[in-house]
Amino acid sequence: MAINQLNKYVWLVETIHRARKRGGITLKEIQSRWKDSDLSEGTELSRRTFINNLHSIEELFEISISCGSGYRYYIEYGDCFEEGSARSWMLNAFSLNAMVGNSRKLKNRVLLEDMPSGRNYLEDIIKAMRDNRVISISYYSFNTEEYHEFDIHPYFIKAFKKRWYVVAYSPGTDDIRCYALDRMENVTISEETFKLPEDLDPAEYFKDCFGIINNENSEVQKVVLKVDAFQSNYIRNLPLHTSQKETERTDEYSIFEYHLKPEFDFEQEIFSNMDTMEVLEPQWLREDIAEKLRNLTKKYQI
Repeated sequence: MAINQLNKYVWLVETIHRARKRGGITLKEIQSRWKDSDLSEGTELSRRTFINNLHSIEELFEISISCGSGYRYYIEYGDCFEEGSARSWMLNAFSLNAMVGNSRKLKNRVLLEDMPSGRNYLEDIIKAMRDNRVISISYYSFNTEEYHEFDIHPYFIKAFKKRWYVVAYSPGTDDIRCYALDRMENVTISEETFKLPEDLDPAEYFKDCFGIINNENSEVQKVVLKVDAFQSNYIRNLPLHTSQKETERTDEYSIFEYHLKPEFDFEQEIFSNMDTMEVLEPQWLREDIAEKLRNLTKKYQI
């Protein structure tokens, strides 16, 4: 399945989604909008192709599109567009590319961050997820500096810091791990199937995390940050985590409180804002950041 085909599916979902307030959209209206889209590449959308696309969308995204009164198509919503849901994650991953691809005039005016890791294996992993198929991967270890081959059960995917990751169960280690696609050399979909745990919810899995690290041995902790007034504007508009609360605001600074697992990714985020951000709690995190700053001053011979 090509990325372009995925973009067509997303275009169709969004076209029907946007018509929800007027009771849906007819096939004739969809065909007219399709002809105006650059994704069509001059081809018409036949009824047969349209119906086949609806079946593919239901299989891939688990989104059901029905035909109601007046032969108007609509989405049976449920939690399809619920924030944090697996379907919402996958749709958001491709939606902007689909929108930009819908107009050649915009292609040079909308600059997207490149995510190289999605070029080679993202489609295969999504297909394996759809069919609950076990995949065999060749994965590069930074510790041993060599590739290792093993099987995984792909549960869901997540994008973070310009990289795609697949969260999967590893039979070899008997736990759930996160694998970066850019460290994969080969991905093969096997005939073996797996059963997705009924109690596994992607949004719930990362609820207490920042980034892609979910250490089962880590506890959720209260983290308090003191942020300069100017930088606070950005954090206020784009929270670092869903638990973020602004407990104090002055002309010089703001105090933000979080409840999460402060793992490596979160520490890196703090360190990247070290001149505008101070850790107040917990003490161990404050000392850890301070130690990194001492090492940094030595490196720069300050």
